[in-house]
Parts: sequence; C-alpha cells; structure tokens
Amino acid sequence: MNIEDTIVAISSAVGPAARMIVRLSGPKAIDLLSQICGQAPTEPRAYRTPVRMPPSLAFSQDRPSIPAWIYVFRAPKSYTAQDLVELHLPGNPLLVRLIVEDLVRRGARHAEPGEFTSRAYLNGRLDLTEAEGVAMTISAGNDAELQAARQLLSGELARRLKPIMEQLAHGLALLEAGIDFVEEDISFISAAQLRARLDGIEQGINDLLRNTARIERLSHEPRFALVGRPNAGKSTLLNALARHDRAVVSPVAGTTRDALSVRIALDRGMVTIIDVAGLEAVGYDPHGIHAQMQDRARRTIEEADFVIQVLDASEDDAPLDLSRAPDLIVRNKSDLASKPRSPGGVPTIDLSALYRTNLDVLERKLSDLAYGLRDSGATLALGARHLQALDDSLASLTHARSSIDTGAAELIAHDLREALDALGRILGQVTPDDVLGRIFSSFCIGK
Repeated sequence: MNIEDTIVAISSAVGPAARMIVRLSGPKAIDLLSQICGQAPTEPRAYRTPVRMPPSLAFSQDRPSIPAWIYVFRAPKSYTAQDLVELHLPGNPLLVRLIVEDLVRRGARHAEPGEFTSRAYLNGRLDLTEAEGVAMTISAGNDAELQAARQLLSGELARRLKPIMEQLAHGLALLEAGIDFVEEDISFISAAQLRARLDGIEQGINDLLRNTARIERLSHEPRFALVGRPNAGKSTLLNALARHDRAVVSPVAGTTRDALSVRIALDRGMVTIIDVAGLEAVGYDPHGIHAQMQDRARRTIEEADFVIQVLDASEDDAPLDLSRAPDLIVRNKSDLASKPRSPGGVPTIDLSALYRTNLDVLERKLSDLAYGLRDSGATLALGARHLQALDDSLASLTHARSSIDTGAAELIAHDLREALDALGRILGQVTPDDVLGRIFSSFCIGK
C-alpha cells in the first residue's frame, strides 16, 4: 500500500438513491477535481458545480454534465491528513461508476478496503482503537454495538490506557537510569517503590478488564424462546411480533410441531424469536413423534438466551415444569381474562396478541432484556486483540515482579519493556504489519 498514491472509491452504499458519494484522497486529488469540473478551489470549501461525464458508448457524441456538490478538504486538516475531495452525485450507480473509472484513467487508483481510514491512522489522525471504532460503527447491528463503537471512535480506550502506560514508562525510565549508573551504586527507584508501582499498574489493567464489555458478546444476536402450553397463543404472538404470518395459527391445540423462528427489529437491535411446540405435562408416548417434539422444544429452551413463558389469561394458570425459570411472563388473551393477575416474582405483561394490545410494551421489555437497561449508559467494549494485549502485559508484569527479589535489573527492565510494548500494540504505537493488514482488510471499500 503506497500512501502517496491518489486513491478513489465510492464511499456510500451502492444502489439507487438520492445521492452517492465518491471520495478522492492524495496529492493529485485537487488536480483531478479540476480536470473533471474545469476548476478547483485552493481553499477548503463546499460548492455546487457541474461534473462532465467521461466519453462512453452512451455519451459518444454529446457528453452531458451532471450537477454535483463538491466538498474540498485540504491537508493536513482532512480525515486522511491529505488533500481530500468528496463528490456528492445523483444516485445513479452507472453514472457514478463511469466517473470513478474516468478518475482512474486520469491517474488515481482504486482504493483498497479500509485504505482511507488506514491513511488516517498512518498519518496520525487516528490511533488504532479509533480506527477500529470506525469499522465497528459501520458494522454495528444493535444499539449496544453502536454505543461501544462511538466510545472507541472518541478515543475513550486511549484515554484509559495512557495513564497506565505513562506510569509504566516512568517506572521503566527510572529503572534504566539506575542501570546506567550501576557502577556509581546509584538507585533511582527502590524495590519497594517498584512493587508499589507495579501494583498500581496491574490494578489499572484489571479495572479496565472488569469494567468493559466484550465486542464479541455485544455482536451476539439474542435469542428468545416462547414457551407455554398448547393453544396459549404463542404462534399468534410470534406472528404479531413478526408483523406477518410466520406460523400457522389454529384453534386446535398442538398445531406447532417444531420450533419456528423469526428475526425482528427492536428499537435497539435485532433479536430472534423462537416459537417452540406447546409443552405437555404428561400423557404422551415417550417413544413417538410427540416425545421427539417435546424433547426438541426443551433443548431449544436450554439453548435460548431468554425464556418468555406465554400463559392463557382466560384459563387457570396451571403449573408448567420448565428446566429454567422464565425471564418474563406474558399473559396472552388478556381481553378474555376472567380473573385479575396474581402477583409473582417474575415480570409479567398482559396483552392480546390477536388484537396487538400492549405489544409495544412487550417489545420494549424484550429490548431491555436483550440489551440492558436504557439508563445504564454506553459501555466501552474490548475485542480479542485488545484482550490478548492486556493479558500479555499482565504476564510480563507478573514476570517482572518475580525478578525483583533477584535484583536482576536488566531482566526486570526487559519485562517492563515487553509489558509497555503490549499496551502500545492496542493503540498502534508498536504494531506489526500483519496486524494492521488484518484490521483494515475488514473495512469496506471507500472507508
């Protein structure tokens, strides 16, 4: 990857739309803009101008011009710290691709995945965690992921790490100063002071590990199992949540014979709702198809993240033997309820799946179960790369602590240097090229 090339890419979604965006970055960006627009400003600005279409089979005789908004950002105050141009064009994919190919013919090259953001990192505009925040923002599938991505993008992880790194670097500097003056028998930090410093550093890292979520866990799509007796209205409730007829609904009990699932969009992300076969207490052939249906339903309950027990509010709430306590009780058919709800320890919602009354209340409750309480605030999330670096740093600190009693200052300094380098890898200060390649190759083109 040569960061001195001028690169071009479509940086918006590809498809019919009101607008599509083409992005240019590099030393020739302004010159290429002037070639297709007739002129280009030397100062940062936004303006409207026609862009002339390139020669093609469609425009072999008369090359039309199309209106565009042009945004010019000059180095070093742009996203990439290079001259950067954005062309906001009418959202016709064919026209936009023709313009991109014309820019390539004039000297630009197609950008690689993530190359705009990698240039921002390599030119010092972002640290590596902020660059990962860009990628996570693009791929966020729920509100928790989006909030965690925003914190990475804002530099929150760097702000929490830098005091730890400064404390570690200061201790290392004192130790290495003592090594330089070993012949004069001068010590800049005592063993007790070094232990106390390492205690503070390890506590800071462990606090970071305890008070952060895991990116992999945030990206898991929560699964809810609807359980209850036959004809409690689970299938009707599934259809109401899905906003279409996913399950066959019948007044005959036991219509659902296998687990049916549907993905639904809640206000904070996607979840999967699974309607399992109605659970019977006793009285079925333990070796027949009914037994297999019941066993599969109970396995689904065990594998689900949350269990929603659906009761028929028009009948007596007969006990149901579940292998785990439900996370929420839904009293369906509340419009036919013959008696008021009895108090209990499990959160309960009365609704009518048929008439969709209180369905919005249920959806908010499902969202809270899946993604946490709404007043809990954004959570900084760590990925596998961050966790590995923190673990490596803790291991090096532990090894350094074990060497204090031996008085081998050079060995201690080596371990502290490794611990500092491990933390530096998180921010990209000490990062092998193969790690950079893995991070930026996951980006989409144009970012």
